[in-house]
Amino acid sequence: MRTRIALTVISAIVVTGLAGAPAHAEYYSTSDPADARTSLTDIREVRAKRGEANLVVRVRFQELMRSSRAAVSVFIDTDRTRTGPEYVLTSGLGDGTDYVLTEAEGWRGTDRRVDCDYEARLWWGVKDAFRARISRACLDQPSTVRISVKMGDQADGSHPVVDWSPERRRWSLPIDSGLSA
Repeated sequence: MRTRIALTVISAIVVTGLAGAPAHAEYYSTSDPADARTSLTDIREVRAKRGEANLVVRVRFQELMRSSRAAVSVFIDTDRTRTGPEYVLTSGLGDGTDYVLTEAEGWRGTDRRVDCDYEARLWWGVKDAFRARISRACLDQPSTVRISVKMGDQADGSHPVVDWSPERRRWSLPIDSGLSA
């Protein structure tokens, strides 16, 4: 009898905890399967952290090469009532490439650059990662954001290899503002 009561109480606590769990987070992380096998720059993990001042997105790859011809695009959705992203940060993944934050139309960048505080950095070798930091002011201070990441690679020149995370033209969970990023 005591065991049944204890299980009922524990079940009620778990259900109450799950029902009260927030639908948003200040941190988002996902693993990505090895699904772009013909490219060394297959996306393996995406992490996003949103603080009071910045949105920080880190993308890890299977292997980054300084000689890579691949590129990455971080799509940012700030208005869930509109279809597609409002912003996209695009960067090459090879040595000497540059990055730019623009407004987006559909799932493409435009020539309308966003003039604000943002930066991107690549780590070849051990980390094999791309990291972008975007000021919240760049995004017009939205209450939540969602992200989607796309890698494009012309590995052998005959056909493009494309990898998306979480999936093709799909969004992360909404990311609320946290304490610091």
